[in-house]
Order: sequence, then structure tokens, then C-alpha cells
Amino acid sequence: MRLGNCGVCRGFTMVELVLVLIVVGVIAAVAAPRMVDRSAFQTHGGAAEIRAALRYAQKLAMAKNREVCVTTNPTGLALRFEDPPAAGSTCTRDVVRVGGNPPPTPPAVATYTVTLPAGIGLVSSQANFSFDPQGRPVPNAAVSLTVGGSAPVTVEAETGYVH
Repeated sequence: MRLGNCGVCRGFTMVELVLVLIVVGVIAAVAAPRMVDRSAFQTHGGAAEIRAALRYAQKLAMAKNREVCVTTNPTGLALRFEDPPAAGSTCTRDVVRVGGNPPPTPPAVATYTVTLPAGIGLVSSQANFSFDPQGRPVPNAAVSLTVGGSAPVTVEAETGYVH
């Protein structure tokens, strides 16, 4: 293409520009929903929070020499402990943490609960289990939890190791 006195003029034709805009539009339409969808991040974050709560329950059981109970439901879990410690007693008191989820007005404390984001569920092989004073799960069996249908959390039998 030659216009005026420019010698060899270089540039893009209108067809090339329209094709580039169409390709960029298609890529944006396909990639944008994947970048906006946060459920994968929320699932893995929820699984990490569940792991942290279970590790805390195990350590608390060993430190206090008391059984710490874990109660799961489809939206999260809660921690309780036995008070006073006695053979065959049930978990009657909430595990308390400063701050909480969500944080209460200071100087209040809140029950140790983990609430998963909306749309992210929790499925557990045992709805209720506990850690004994040695940190082992009761009953002595592996506990499998699944967060959001894709993030596994496991409590090993005999050792109580959470991964």
C-alpha cells in the first residue's frame, strides 16, 4: 500500500485491527470468569483453617490433660472440652479464644468455631470425635474431612497427626 510520498508505508489494515479486537474480546470473555471465581481460594483457605483448629484441639488436649471434643457440621466445626476431667464425662465447656470468628467487642471472648464461607461445605467421616489427653483421636480411627468437595483434611488414627 502506497500513500503519498512516504515511500513504503507500514501499518495495520482495518481488517487486522478488527481481528485483533475480536481475539482479545474472546480471550477476555473466557479468562475473566476464571479470575473472578474465588471458590478455589476459599476452599483451600477453609481447609487450612480447619487443619489449624484440629491441631489446636490436639495440642490443647495434651496441654490441659483433658479430652477436647470436635463437633462438625456442614458449615464448619466447634471445639469443646471436658470440665472437670473425669472418665466417661462429656465435653461440657466451650474452648474459648480471644478474638474469635468474628472478633467480639473487647474484652469479650468467643467460642472457638470455624465457619466456612457461603457455598463451601464440610463433610466428615465422623460428625463428632475428640482428642484424648495423649492427643489421639477417639474413637481410635482415622477421621477424614473434605472441605468444599475437593480439599481433604485427615486426622490419623493412633497419633492424631493432622494433614
